[in-house]
Amino acid sequence: MPSGTTAAVSGLAFTPTAAALEAAIAFVSEHDERGGAVDAALRREALARYDALPAPGGRPSRGWKYDYANLPFDDLRWTSGRVEMPALPARPTARPATAGDVDLDRPALATENAGGLYFLGATHVDAPSNVDAKVTLLALDGQTVRDFEASLDGVLHEIVDWRADKLAALTTAFQNCGAYVHVPDNVQLDDPIQLIFASAPDDEAVFPHVVVVLGKNARATVIERHLGAGDPFVCGIVEVQAGAGAELDYAIVQQAGEAARVMFSRNARCEHDAQVRWHLAELGGALTRTVLGVRLDAPGGRAETSALFFNTGAQHVDLLSGVDHTVGPTTSDTVVRSAATDRGQGRYVGNIVIRPKAHGSDASLRDDALLLSKRAHIDSIPALEIAANDVKAFHGATVGSLDEDALFYAGSRGIARGEALRLITLGFFEPVIARFPGESLRDEIRTALDRKLDDATELDV
Repeated sequence: MPSGTTAAVSGLAFTPTAAALEAAIAFVSEHDERGGAVDAALRREALARYDALPAPGGRPSRGWKYDYANLPFDDLRWTSGRVEMPALPARPTARPATAGDVDLDRPALATENAGGLYFLGATHVDAPSNVDAKVTLLALDGQTVRDFEASLDGVLHEIVDWRADKLAALTTAFQNCGAYVHVPDNVQLDDPIQLIFASAPDDEAVFPHVVVVLGKNARATVIERHLGAGDPFVCGIVEVQAGAGAELDYAIVQQAGEAARVMFSRNARCEHDAQVRWHLAELGGALTRTVLGVRLDAPGGRAETSALFFNTGAQHVDLLSGVDHTVGPTTSDTVVRSAATDRGQGRYVGNIVIRPKAHGSDASLRDDALLLSKRAHIDSIPALEIAANDVKAFHGATVGSLDEDALFYAGSRGIARGEALRLITLGFFEPVIARFPGESLRDEIRTALDRKLDDATELDV
């Protein structure tokens, strides 16, 4: 538990059953005066969908040992209780305050806990002095849903199709924490909003739901971090609505404990000339499953997806990305780099859909995977669905080992083979790292990858 917190309230034994859900509904009613973000009827409907839907991912195979239909839920605890968090100091601004300054709500700094997942809120946001508006950052609970019903209408429970995804349905049924971020029209934030989730030492069942809404011509960067040494089961949803001309960078840095299971469905919807850029670094956990999607619903929309994972030990990463060009002209660009060593396993499925009315669209997808030991395995499955004329579309994928010519060249320059392997591997990830927002974040990811190389036990050197 992070320093400065109070003790969490007692929770419930978790299983994805009707009896457990009824106990959770009663628990929220008794312990949470602000109420849950999902009403009881919708929770019950979502659990029924969870029971009816097939498990994602198919059967286990040579390169994939996990069966989503038989995930164990032993000894997990669920709670929607709250703990008080110490406030995070805001960096003082050099300019004097004026009546037109953007006001940032910060109640999430003394914030909601659910199952050991602590949402610490924004570390710092500087807003322009010439805009009279309010940037909202709140925990996603029943009170927030009621207070911001108008801006959440058509967004909450609508952008991620939980009725079609088994794990998203499970999140909707048992949602117990999350965040709501709203950046109004014309507000452009230079500093990132950080959503920091840290797991407690106990085995927790955690179901976060994050909603980000950007108004017209708004700009923001959101960094979602997952930290902690616990062994939680984290199953979440992120929904993004980008208004006309808005621009969002949404970065995920996942460094959960080595036994954690982290599964998220994240989807965005872009209006006219809006841009959404997903940045994903899967670096922790035993099993992670991430779905990243963007729906381009108006001309001029642009989607970028930059993702990397590096599996060491017995880590498994399951990554799915998709871009839906519903109209044209719209643009998308997806770049994925992955590597595995030891007994690490990975699977990437990328899909681009260009629908009949999406004439003039331009889409590209590039996926490259690097195998650094004989027992490592990565599958790559890129796909295009094109139903319109006058479009540009490209996809390509490679899976291979280190380039012996590059290693030989490095050796001829006096670089030892082990060091050459490190340099080439880190350089392999650079095209994705370079797209992340902010040099400090890029350096952080480089350092984490370097550390994973140090921890690897099987490298073809």
